[in-house]
Amino acid sequence: MIKKIAIRIIYCIYDLLNKLELTRYYKEAKNANQQSDYFNKSILKAFLIHWGFAADIIKNPLMSRYEIMEWTKKVDPSKIKSWSYTGGSYGEPLRVPYSRQRNLVRTATLRYFNENGGYNLGDPFVLIRAKDKSSFLKFLRNEMIFIPQDISEARIKWFADKLKQKKIKVPMGYPTVIYELALFFMRNPAQKEGITIKSIITISEPLEDFKRKIIHDVFQCSFIDRYSNEEVGLIAQQREFSGEYFVNKFGIYVEIIDPDTLLSVEEGQQGKVVVTDIYNDLIPVVRYDTGDLATAHKYVNSDLVSITNIVGRVSEQIFSVNGEPISPLMLGPFIYKPLSRQGQIFQYQFAQTSSFEYELRIKNRKNQLSEQLIQEMISGLEKTLGKGAMITLKLMDEIKPLPSRKRPVFKNEMPQKQHSR
Repeated sequence: MIKKIAIRIIYCIYDLLNKLELTRYYKEAKNANQQSDYFNKSILKAFLIHWGFAADIIKNPLMSRYEIMEWTKKVDPSKIKSWSYTGGSYGEPLRVPYSRQRNLVRTATLRYFNENGGYNLGDPFVLIRAKDKSSFLKFLRNEMIFIPQDISEARIKWFADKLKQKKIKVPMGYPTVIYELALFFMRNPAQKEGITIKSIITISEPLEDFKRKIIHDVFQCSFIDRYSNEEVGLIAQQREFSGEYFVNKFGIYVEIIDPDTLLSVEEGQQGKVVVTDIYNDLIPVVRYDTGDLATAHKYVNSDLVSITNIVGRVSEQIFSVNGEPISPLMLGPFIYKPLSRQGQIFQYQFAQTSSFEYELRIKNRKNQLSEQLIQEMISGLEKTLGKGAMITLKLMDEIKPLPSRKRPVFKNEMPQKQHSR
């Protein structure tokens, strides 16, 4: 309780240092998402006009990562507070600049939606993600980081013990890891004694319905899923287990559109998810094509209220040298973060060709990548995939698409006999 109070005090101090803007944005996020089913179109119109776009949102074309890269080149570096990195389904790395204001908006939005998911400021929580943070930052947030590089039985048991030791209230992050934890407790019910989890918020990965039901049945607590991406932040979130995803109406405008007409689909129809980020004051993100598909569930006054059946860019399964499945979210940052620092877009693909052999394929001209950058990528991948991993870099004129014309970032090309072991 003392630590929880201390964390709230630290939050208040941070808010004061930012002239109470954090509190203002939190209240705006709460009001926007609780008090109405429509979006404030006047704010959207003013944003579009400010950046020189058509005032009517549907008269603007879709924006790709290429346009974002071009706009980013024009940003004054002194105004950039942080970068948000993403790899993308076609292996084209992107980094999006955030100002101090946009960072505060993101923090306030996450606080509101975390509270809706059962987390209260100061609660001890675990974030399941691909990268660690500094010990100081984790202390300030009462946070534990679990990096799922190894999800063997022994590692999951260690994780379960840490949850008890730290009295974790809310796990957030990759559902595949939480599913493995649920299976562990099913096999070892005595190990669940002492677990204090009151809510689960899953992020980033698709998970089959039967696996979600297992998690729900094992933990018997609030369990909701979140739809977000690194480029714009939180897009939509469930309010109840297996319910529809309610669109975030604070700071972003979400559309589900027909890819041919670029107009909104009707309720019950599937379309492209496109997002306009009104609070990114460094670059315009207008009708950004996320590459995801979803079904429009409900409209009010022509504004999208909720969505269902989100279909992300599903990658093929990659395995470590020891035969353990490795999440693409563990591997991706070792590739796209170094590439994005080059200031250019490099299409890439990572393929597994045998139980211990892998190929990193990059579309580029020779001598564009330094030896130091190449070594940085390969050493990070080798460490994640395990001792004995053999990674070959291939610079290619073209990365061939599948018959569907998609180019999966992660591709398993192991012979069927090895793949089924």
